[in-house]
Amino acid sequence: MFIGREKELAGLEKAYSDEGFRLVVVNGLKNYGKTTLIEEFCRNKSAVYFTASQASSRSNLNAFSRSIFKYFGVDGHEPFQFWDSALSYIARTYKGSRIIVVIEGFDILANNDAAFLDVFARIIDTELRYSAVMAVVSCENVGFLKNSPIRGKINGLINLGKFLTDENIAKLKERESKRSGAMQRANFVKIQADRVILREGTRNNDMYKIVSGRAICTINNGTDNEYLLGSLNEGKTFGEYSLLTGKPGIYTVTSFTDMLLLRISRGDFMSFIGMNAENSVNIMRNMAAMMNVMKVNIDMLNGELNP
Repeated sequence: MFIGREKELAGLEKAYSDEGFRLVVVNGLKNYGKTTLIEEFCRNKSAVYFTASQASSRSNLNAFSRSIFKYFGVDGHEPFQFWDSALSYIARTYKGSRIIVVIEGFDILANNDAAFLDVFARIIDTELRYSAVMAVVSCENVGFLKNSPIRGKINGLINLGKFLTDENIAKLKERESKRSGAMQRANFVKIQADRVILREGTRNNDMYKIVSGRAICTINNGTDNEYLLGSLNEGKTFGEYSLLTGKPGIYTVTSFTDMLLLRISRGDFMSFIGMNAENSVNIMRNMAAMMNVMKVNIDMLNGELNP
């Protein structure tokens, strides 16, 4: 059950069910849940997913091209030279009933390329208008659309408020408490974005399950050799290494968004893994990932010792 954005999700589903091209804008500040909402909407649907960066328009177009070719299983194709060529390729190549094109950071593209919105509007009129494409674009401020050429082509505008409201937290706790019924007690913790939750080299007697939000996992945090292991999303666990071994943690976990966590103490650990098989599988996956990282580090050390 997707909690807290049911109305917004229904709006996206309504646009998806309509015929012809649809353009929906998801607007909200950083950490307000734009990505989570869009990922939930795209679940089990055909989707080309792209996130813009603060790079040049050419670099972003190259990255968008790679996302397209990856989706269609195309190897060795040169990147598109123009944004309209990339979007046209999707419309001409896809043969299903509906495909979603997600562009996160749409305002970044518009700010970095003065012609981008004109190009986007033109390709809507010439090729996308009657296609199976549904474009879902996200931004942090829709002010740039006020006098833009695509303003009249937008079929839906979804404005997101802050996700972890008291109401949503209560719903999330209720859902997770039902899943965690075998535990002696459910201990929930709210964490603000950009906070260190676990630090490598420090012992901890608790592990955590992510009820809502996203975190990043690193080693050598804050040093020149910092290495990103990956992101941790809803349902994932972390902290089990130190809990199980009694040794200092070997990675640092930092909240990327505001988060709601279920804290599992040593005393509740057996009840937690007994709740469902998914918990045990997640723990094993995390431990396996740590083993892979250690193997990489050992291989690098061997390479330095035996050049």
